[in-house]
Amino acid sequence: MIAFKVEKYIQKAIEGVLMQEVDFEIELIISNDNSPDKTGEIVEKIIETHPRGSWIKYKKQEKNIGSTLNYLWVLENCTGNYVSICDSDDFWSDPNKLQNQVDFLEGHPEYIASFHNRYMCDENGNVTSTSIDENQKRNWNFEELILRMPEIPSASVVFRKREDFNLPEEFRKVVVNGDTFLWTYLLQFGDFYYDSTILPSYYRQHSNGLWSSNNSFKKSKLSYNTYLLLKESFPERKSINDQLFEIKNNLFYYAFKEREFKIFGKYYFSNLFTCIIRPKYLKSFFRIHKPLLSRLSGK
Repeated sequence: MIAFKVEKYIQKAIEGVLMQEVDFEIELIISNDNSPDKTGEIVEKIIETHPRGSWIKYKKQEKNIGSTLNYLWVLENCTGNYVSICDSDDFWSDPNKLQNQVDFLEGHPEYIASFHNRYMCDENGNVTSTSIDENQKRNWNFEELILRMPEIPSASVVFRKREDFNLPEEFRKVVVNGDTFLWTYLLQFGDFYYDSTILPSYYRQHSNGLWSSNNSFKKSKLSYNTYLLLKESFPERKSINDQLFEIKNNLFYYAFKEREFKIFGKYYFSNLFTCIIRPKYLKSFFRIHKPLLSRLSGK
């Protein structure tokens, strides 16, 4: 659990972990990225007063290192055989979540991770959505995840931490969506299993959210940056190039929508040139023209 300016939410996130009923040890590693609010005071009070406060291993960074390096610090300091992620503004609802997911992974070594459904809620906890897309409630392998970019809610995931766990150096350059990079790395070693029996995690949308606070144009730029880094890390995986093309389609569409015409031209002509060299991309390229022309005509 990484934390920064989450004094309104972190207690709920921690309680979702401490309520877990398991037959194994849990360590809840919280890294506070030198947050200037009362986040640290709340964590320290829970450690002192909660019956399971001893589960918590708390670190306050001496200076702000940024979300990606803080995320990496937490991952590297997990000592268990399995790792689960819960951002400090999200929370869990099922007290048997960890037990059920670990039991499944113990019995199915062909899977590297398990995930489940999520609810979306606003900053006050009011539910705004009760499900990921139905067609995303399935198991995923490397190529399918890269090409389809499904929603894998980070607060729903438990993964097996192999002895040779070592994220590529490019991970340090990821701006926000480090979970996409992490899932890709893990899928080299096994598939992701969708578990429909576990109650949903809650993903909180608010103005300070690292991902949810961005519009579609900014999200596309962040995704493009991440996939360029994935291409450097896994150069033999051609599916990453395919997805980069799709993201550039989105980039020039959203750039046009935002009247960022210089960026529009950059990615439009980049994809047009790619189509000339690799005609297999023509269908995808022309597909994006329908909404683009609708916007151009004002319809």
